[in-house]
Amino acid sequence: MKTNEQIMKDRFEERRKKMTSDRPWVKNALIAYLVGGALAVLGQWLFNRYMIWFDLTEKEAVNPVLATFIFFACLLTGFGVFDKWSEKWGAGLIVPVTGFANSVTSSGMEARAEGIVFGVTGNMFRIAGVVLVFGVVSAYLVSFIRVLIETLIN
Repeated sequence: MKTNEQIMKDRFEERRKKMTSDRPWVKNALIAYLVGGALAVLGQWLFNRYMIWFDLTEKEAVNPVLATFIFFACLLTGFGVFDKWSEKWGAGLIVPVTGFANSVTSSGMEARAEGIVFGVTGNMFRIAGVVLVFGVVSAYLVSFIRVLIETLIN
């Protein structure tokens, strides 16, 4: 006869098996690779088009490409499409700047009932603020280390 503890362990194991599934890692990695590659090809195409259409240099064409990706990621998030695509296509869609745009837009949309200033923008900067702070601090530290090394070498 099983003890109460053994019955609980068996139930837990049954539930664990139901909830965890073997994920197709190779398939997911391939999909992420292909989707990420497709985004890179699209980005390069936009980059080339912007240089031709707007007579931009290589340095000047980068920002409009990023702005285009961010705009469409936010727009697709607003329509509820981005989340469905990210579930299907995974990291290939989420890892680039589009994933950050999606997270900021999603957090802003969640708090829209609280108003524009305190709800939407407050929640947007709750996520974006952390990224911006770490970006500024890490840039400062890297610049400081670079200047320190250059000073020691000279």
